[in-house]
Amino acid sequence: MILGKIGFEVKEDFSVTDPSRSLVPGIDETSFTYNIFSPNGDEVSLSVPVSISELGHGHYRAEFIPDSVGMWMLVVYHPTYFPWGKTGSIQVFSHDFDTVAVLVERVLGMVQENFAIDQAVYDDHNNLLSSRIRIYDDEVSVGTDNNIMAEYVMEATYDGVKMQTYKVKKL
Repeated sequence: MILGKIGFEVKEDFSVTDPSRSLVPGIDETSFTYNIFSPNGDEVSLSVPVSISELGHGHYRAEFIPDSVGMWMLVVYHPTYFPWGKTGSIQVFSHDFDTVAVLVERVLGMVQENFAIDQAVYDDHNNLLSSRIRIYDDEVSVGTDNNIMAEYVMEATYDGVKMQTYKVKKL
């Protein structure tokens, strides 16, 4: 299964072999046909075009840009080598995994994994007014200026005794 991101080109690679299992290079890309099915099961070949090109030595690539999140299905046909079609599934997400990984790491930091607070400022009643929060890539770096993933400033206000506001902002 291939993973992709909505609005960005996804690629499904395939090889073409003859009956003796030898790779078949040089096939004219226009001899391939395809069906593409959206996540809700509709055949959308007319509205979601697929381009097919040879990578070399009998290996080919089909590419398209998905317009919705979910599981897509691509079927590529060749009248001589696979008239029944070669199929592939493409799971399309709204975000890529690099983006999600950064967000997860930040969440782990905010739940105080590899987390440090410093530069604390207090009022006359020992209420914490502000501080700096840092989250780190690893436990060895906690409290240093090394491997900082993100930095925040915390600000709080009080009515004398009770906290009124509490804010944490990413720098």
